[in-house]
Amino acid sequence: MTRGSHSKEADPRRQPAPGMIFPEALYRVDELRARMGWATSSYRAACRRGLPVRRSGKRAYVLGADVIAFVANEQRVS
Repeated sequence: MTRGSHSKEADPRRQPAPGMIFPEALYRVDELRARMGWATSSYRAACRRGLPVRRSGKRAYVLGADVIAFVANEQRVS
């Protein structure tokens, strides 16, 4: 396979993540940002406003239930 013939559709890591958040799931921060459509600055602002983030070593994770609760609370506050 030549360099230019590799299709982006063949690589599942390059597929956009669906915009669904499941309460029972644990998301890596990069996956959460993709699913929510958040830029880095939007994610950081959410953390400052109280989005709980869990860390394990150098990795950061967010529970789907926490994201749903955070967004629901943001709607009531605004």
